[in-house]
Amino acid sequence: MTETLLWYRMFVSRKGGPPWESCRKASLPGLRTTDSAVRRPQVDLRRTNLMSVVAKVKFADYETSVAKALDLIKAAGRLPQTGLVIIKPNLTNADPPPVTTNVKAVEAVYNFCKSNSKANIAIGEGCGEGITIDTFKANGYTKLAEKFGIRLIDFNEEKAIVLKSKNTLQLKQLYIPEIVKDAFIISLPVLKDHCFTATTIAMKNMFGIAPAPFYRGSWNKSKLHSPSTHKSVVDICLYKKPDLCLVDASVALAGMHLSGESIKLGLILAGFDAVAVDAVGSKLLGHNPKKIQYLTLANNVLGSLDNIKILHG
Repeated sequence: MTETLLWYRMFVSRKGGPPWESCRKASLPGLRTTDSAVRRPQVDLRRTNLMSVVAKVKFADYETSVAKALDLIKAAGRLPQTGLVIIKPNLTNADPPPVTTNVKAVEAVYNFCKSNSKANIAIGEGCGEGITIDTFKANGYTKLAEKFGIRLIDFNEEKAIVLKSKNTLQLKQLYIPEIVKDAFIISLPVLKDHCFTATTIAMKNMFGIAPAPFYRGSWNKSKLHSPSTHKSVVDICLYKKPDLCLVDASVALAGMHLSGESIKLGLILAGFDAVAVDAVGSKLLGHNPKKIQYLTLANNVLGSLDNIKILHG
């Protein structure tokens, strides 16, 4: 049994896997792809000096708190009025919250978008474990979709294109679903610790857009963890960063992203800068954001660790 597979089985055993500090790096074979390439312009790495705003709202209920957080950052004025909005929850598997995003949080975001945007709205995910459609059903997303007529998108099954860049850290090309390329993406994760990246929040949640058929190894997306999960987080966001981030920190998961300890923080976070949102979330879990590699790599490239203004609500 490979070292990576051994660790993965420990993770999914639900016996409280190792804390992230002691989790070894995955050693996985290289990526091989065969589909035709679609080139895109080089990623813009220019530094921004703009202050990043992050809403930090006390949790009452999803409808009230989500709307308040999004109002604080004036999200209504930034939503597109045409095209496609995709709400991207964290549904790594079929486990209930807080391992996965509560369907009530997604419903609240959907209602906000529906009230403030004329764009089409869908929910999309590509599970890292199991079958996405089964996960949608197990967590109430199928019923939500039927209630409102929302399209559910399985990123693992969608037609894929390949993006290329010389400016990434290790993923010189990335397969993504074609439908994702021009969509407005709302990253909607649960606040959690992670064994490879210290935390998994808005940026790490974007792993879900990478179709499993191109990155499957010991588990659905295992090839994205080699040689560095941190660099893959940054690269995926360089290709397609979230346009809006909302984090369910009402109940966080500490110690492990699949079998950690549930901690009631009673908060909702929101912002347009994924780096800033992840920095604020990481502090809530007791981490120093400047000691988390994916955040330091993304600092002043994808967002800011330093120029953050927190709006309390």
